[in-house]
Amino acid sequence: MPVHLCPVPGPLYTVLMGYKESPVAEARRRFTARVGELFSTFFAEHRTCLVAAMGGGADLVVPVPSSSRPGRASLERAEGLGDLAVATLGGGARWVPPLLRRSSGEIGHMHPNAQAFAVPDSWLPTVKRSRVLLLDDTYVSGARAQSAAAALRLSGARAVLIVPLGRVLRPERSALHAAFVEQSTGGGHRPRCVAVQAGMGVQAGTGMG
Repeated sequence: MPVHLCPVPGPLYTVLMGYKESPVAEARRRFTARVGELFSTFFAEHRTCLVAAMGGGADLVVPVPSSSRPGRASLERAEGLGDLAVATLGGGARWVPPLLRRSSGEIGHMHPNAQAFAVPDSWLPTVKRSRVLLLDDTYVSGARAQSAAAALRLSGARAVLIVPLGRVLRPERSALHAAFVEQSTGGGHRPRCVAVQAGMGVQAGTGMG
């Protein structure tokens, strides 16, 4: 369920790269705050969509680990994001970044691998029969997020919903991407929020602001 379309280049892509890669600390803090604002606004406006897609409220909220960077997931390092997510979602949702870790399986472009991530044994009872909201910053081919979702499902999760902040599109490289951006933005420069509901396709919503 993508929060926003993210044509490259564009202002949202600048935020998503800057919050984790900007060499300027103040810029990273500013971009991180924007990431939190965009997620929390989406949760507040589309909580009904999230519940419908998962078949119930989220029990666990987990950031997708990096497939290449060691240490904590980029979204886990976004100070305050977990508190914002839990407060906005309500219903007893828990922010649990340690639930998922990088494993030995390789991830290829457009080739997910359920062995690329793993749930530690100590967390298996928590995952079993739970509904998991899996947060990511960018979604390009989807291989990394889908690998993480597959690992959670194999560990017993009842439902896993991937929510990337930016669905990356490259309209200058792909005519299909260009047409999709045109259709989704109505010819404007700002991508509109999209909420995907099971069996209902894609709905355009509010601007990213």
